[in-house]
Amino acid sequence: MAEFLRRLDLYSKGPQDGNKTASYERFFDNIASVRRYGRKDRIGKYLAARLAQAEADETAEFTVDVEVWHPGDEEKAISWINALEHALLEVHAEVHDRFSSPAAGVSLLRVTASLAVISRLLDVDLVAKVDALAVGTRDHMSPSDVSLEQVTDLPTAAAGSPVVGLIDSGVQTEHPLLRGCIVDAATASNAFSDGVDRHGHGTKIASILLRGSIEEQLASGEWETPPCRILSVRVLDAENKIPHDRLPQSEIANAVAYLASQGVKVINLSLGDEEGMMVGDRAPTLAAVLDSLARKFGVVFAVPTGNVIPAQYSGVFDESFPVDYPRRLLESPDTGLIDPAPSALSLTVGGAVPALRAGTLGRTHVGKPGWPSPFSRIGPGINGAIKPEVNAPAGTLGLGIDGNDPEDEDAFMVAVADGRLESSALVSYDRGTSLAAPRVARACAIVQDAYPDASSNLIRALVLQSATSGSSPLQGIQSMSDALREGETLRLAGYGQVSERRSVLSGERDTVLFAESEIPLDSVHLYTVPIPEAFFLSGREQRGVTVSLCFDPPVRARRMDYLGSRMQFDLLRGVSPSATMDLLLAEEKEARKERKRLGKRLATISSLPNRQRIPLKPGRNARSAGANQVGRMVWRSALTRFNADSSEFVLAVQNVNRWDSPTRKQPYAIAVRLWVGDALPPVYADLRAKVRTMRAQATVRAQVRG
Repeated sequence: MAEFLRRLDLYSKGPQDGNKTASYERFFDNIASVRRYGRKDRIGKYLAARLAQAEADETAEFTVDVEVWHPGDEEKAISWINALEHALLEVHAEVHDRFSSPAAGVSLLRVTASLAVISRLLDVDLVAKVDALAVGTRDHMSPSDVSLEQVTDLPTAAAGSPVVGLIDSGVQTEHPLLRGCIVDAATASNAFSDGVDRHGHGTKIASILLRGSIEEQLASGEWETPPCRILSVRVLDAENKIPHDRLPQSEIANAVAYLASQGVKVINLSLGDEEGMMVGDRAPTLAAVLDSLARKFGVVFAVPTGNVIPAQYSGVFDESFPVDYPRRLLESPDTGLIDPAPSALSLTVGGAVPALRAGTLGRTHVGKPGWPSPFSRIGPGINGAIKPEVNAPAGTLGLGIDGNDPEDEDAFMVAVADGRLESSALVSYDRGTSLAAPRVARACAIVQDAYPDASSNLIRALVLQSATSGSSPLQGIQSMSDALREGETLRLAGYGQVSERRSVLSGERDTVLFAESEIPLDSVHLYTVPIPEAFFLSGREQRGVTVSLCFDPPVRARRMDYLGSRMQFDLLRGVSPSATMDLLLAEEKEARKERKRLGKRLATISSLPNRQRIPLKPGRNARSAGANQVGRMVWRSALTRFNADSSEFVLAVQNVNRWDSPTRKQPYAIAVRLWVGDALPPVYADLRAKVRTMRAQATVRAQVRG
């Protein structure tokens, strides 16, 4: 509010310093009206629907989550939540649980109260939102006939391998696919007496974390050694739900704190509020809590986008649905991410259609391998961030030839361990984005194993640089421009599918350079990156570069700018580091409209031609909205040397403060992958030699803004 009033004061003074327009004129001119925050702002979408269906009996009781405004000051936040809790107890409401996080800017109560009390809550100034409860995931499992002999005596994880945290419904520690790989099955609160899986969801997620593609190994009979071990923390009950009297935020915060105390760096969280779809740009509460926990404990979360029922966005399953569903996903208002998938610091994972086996005659699989699964929710994330960042196999649907409803069929699903108490099967087939997240958590564990001291930022950056995208499922839509198709494909599938091998290994034709650092706010770091000689050789063989940047800024759930600072990067060629600094300074002056005072347009990075400012895709504006960023460029012909500086790239990494403390330094990690096609000479030895000669050179780091 203080910032809003400051801007309003500047706006009210009219044009200043020779400018033709007032400060923040566009911002205020776009405000149609201002009104008092009231009950229609406080009532959650799903609570409103349930109340509309409820009878008018004011004594009828509902269980709801009540979000209390968080003032940013911890002492005041506690006094506010105490005051509201006391008032609720005075009217005989039952307060089950409470949670407050100054780092996330979130305060919550879980309350059971009468319709009359809930109605009164919607008029209380301390209340930000009241909404219905989260629900658990749905079960689509189909048992297989895999025998015990096929899954016994499997290799187990090495004793020193990384421990991945699994926050779920627990695990069946003695399941043949898991046996010998579970460090412990614990609980984080007194909600459960033990960490045993009584639903089956946690066991199937654990099997993917450990075994990866179970179908392939069942078919070959050759089982890989798991890259990690698992420390499971149970937070879901036998119905795959958070217990009725517990807040998900407090249960998950307790679980994360426990896992972090055990040295865990990577956590899989395959759960979400199936009714809690993100609306607008406001951060959902659990997503904000995850982001604050990721910063506090230095952990990486892998979370799914959540599932959507195709009938919700498709209406009918006609003959065009198997190829047209991506467009329908994009056009529907009901396919957005669910909490906590919008978490800015997490790696959010969408479902992808896997390589398909032969199905029943007369049934058509929906989509093509690599396309988003027809039940996978889509982005964008908070403030337009690219979400999901990546996708992974999660299954698809089989559609009848006469257009009848999709049915479950093994050929269209993913093999998992069957951990349901009522099932005698060892392996089952299932589908859902919950199965995609552990594929990415597994890749993170492989990076951690290769680089034990890597920060959470570096783990994310190395995993993201490995991602590759296939052909867009929107390629056949002629009415779409290339720019629109690129943006919509990012909403569907992010940067593509990750590769476990490329996350950790440099090959002869595919080499990765990386760095970690801390950058002051409103500053820039410059890195010199050698260009392999193979990039300058003639021929039509492809060659390319991928840059990934990950950082972990503070967040606030209720702020217009969710991230405390933003980072961005540009890749330049033929521009010296000192000239790059001049261009960045000119860009700052352009942003402050100083060109009007100078009477000329300034040369900036944005004004450089493509041979000097590498046109990475997606563009800077699109990728810099998030904390996990990737930019790529592919050349189909030789690069030319047009001046003395054109044999090296200059990578400019910039930090722009929004509301973070001006004295804080922001940690980040950056990775650069350089690759060439098979017809060009290898690049690894060339790059290795060039990097050795460059190590004596100082990296240029300078401040842009005063």
